[in-house]
Amino acid sequence: MTPRETLENWQRAGRKVVHEADSKDLLQQIGIPVPKRDPAEGRCVAKLCHDDYPHKSDHGLVRLGLSPQEAKQAAAEMAERFVGGTALIEEMEEGSVAEWIIGCKRDETFGPIVLAGPGGILVELIDAAEIRLAPAGPQTAEAMVDSGPGARLLAGLRGAEPADKGALADLISRISVFFAENADLISEIEINPVMVRADGKGLAAADALIVLAPKANEQENLT
Repeated sequence: MTPRETLENWQRAGRKVVHEADSKDLLQQIGIPVPKRDPAEGRCVAKLCHDDYPHKSDHGLVRLGLSPQEAKQAAAEMAERFVGGTALIEEMEEGSVAEWIIGCKRDETFGPIVLAGPGGILVELIDAAEIRLAPAGPQTAEAMVDSGPGARLLAGLRGAEPADKGALADLISRISVFFAENADLISEIEINPVMVRADGKGLAAADALIVLAPKANEQENLT
């Protein structure tokens, strides 16, 4: 099944907000790296993903720094409390040098747009997102990475290693093209945080969410 067919099926099923596990499955199909699932060793993250509870931390649906066995137990406990969710156990991403947010949405004036800037808790502290029309080609995506206050973070502050700007620019371009091609089915995509590793070591989408566009008949009722 193609990514577009998956989106169409989700929309027909009446889904509005697509939870993290399913969103990541789809994004992985278009070449966006995600953390390793169900690792046999190392520190893990356990999550319970549910369309009705997109902000998992607010409902105690995220547990960090667990062993694989602890993660399985935590996921099972969360699944008992929130019926209908999808358990997600992933390798903890601990080698990153920067956290970024990448988002796409439809602007009422300009149409499909893509934004990128410091993510994680920095979203609330630093209003430094770069915004461009979607789709953003490779050169535009590179300019977004090299512009604004966020560029200094990626370059490496106070002796920190510079981030993999090439991988970040590729993600920005890739997700913006996907969104522009499917903007009739998607209202919004948010990947936050993107864990950007040191230069040459890539990145991983630690969390992601897709908001579907209303069906055609629903859109008519809104106008």
